[in-house]
Amino acid sequence: MENTTIFLCEDSLDGILTGVYDAWDSRLGHKNVRLETRAESNLELFCEYRDVERDLAKAEKVLNTVRKRMGEEGEEAVCYAAACTDRRKADAIYRIIVLGLHLKNGRDAVNCLQNEDVALVMKLRQKAWHEAHRMMGFVRFEELQNGILYSQIQPAYDVLSLMAPHFEDRYRQENWIIHDIRRRQMAIHRKEYPWVLADAEMLNPDYKKYYSDQEDEFQQLWKSFCKSIAIEERRNPRCQQSLLPLRFRSCMTEFIVDK
Repeated sequence: MENTTIFLCEDSLDGILTGVYDAWDSRLGHKNVRLETRAESNLELFCEYRDVERDLAKAEKVLNTVRKRMGEEGEEAVCYAAACTDRRKADAIYRIIVLGLHLKNGRDAVNCLQNEDVALVMKLRQKAWHEAHRMMGFVRFEELQNGILYSQIQPAYDVLSLMAPHFEDRYRQENWIIHDIRRRQMAIHRKEYPWVLADAEMLNPDYKKYYSDQEDEFQQLWKSFCKSIAIEERRNPRCQQSLLPLRFRSCMTEFIVDK
C-alpha cells in the first residue's frame, strides 16, 4: 500500500490551483495524493509532505482548463469555494476538477451532488457568494483629499477579489481602493484601468486621515437621512440584525458614532 502524499499549498485561489497542478503533474495517482492548505494542516503519520510554492503561471493554466472543460459555472464554483474557510476545501476543489476533466461533458461535474467533494464545493460556493453579495451592498466609500474613494471591509471570507469586478464595472471612471483590513490586502482601481490586488502594507496609515472638503458634510447628510427614515414605533433590533448583522457595522458610515 502506497503512502499518501500531501501537497501543502497557500490558502488562496492561486495557491490551491498551483497545488492542483503539482498534484496532477506528480503522476502519483489521484487516490494517493491530497491537497491541504498550510493554515489548516495537521501532520499525520505515514504521509509524505510536499510544500507548494504559489506559481501564477501554473494557477492560470489550471483555471483556463477549468473554464474550457467545466464552463463558467465550474470556474465560479472553484473560485468561490476557495474564498471560504474550510480545512477540506483544497482537496475538494482538486477532486471536482479531476472529475470534470474525466467526464465526457465536464460541465456536468457541478451537478454530481451525490459526490461528497462536489457537494462540499457547491456548499462553499453558496456561502462565499452570499457573503460577497451582501458585502457589495454594505461597502461605504469615503472621498479622500486627493479624490480617491476609500473603503474598509472585514468580510468573514476572502471575497475581495470576487467583489472587485462589480465595483470596477460600476465605478469605471473613479479611482478607488477597497481595503480588507482583516487580511491586509487591497483592491485598487485606477480610472479606466483594470483593478489589481495589492498588499495593504503599501498603504500609508495616515493616508485616510485627510478627507475631501465635502466628505464630512456628506457623511452627516447620510446619517441624517438614515435617521429620518426610521420609524421609532416599528423599531425591531432582532429583525434588523438578521438582515444586517453586527459584524458589518463597524465599517458602515451610518453606524459610526461621531467623535
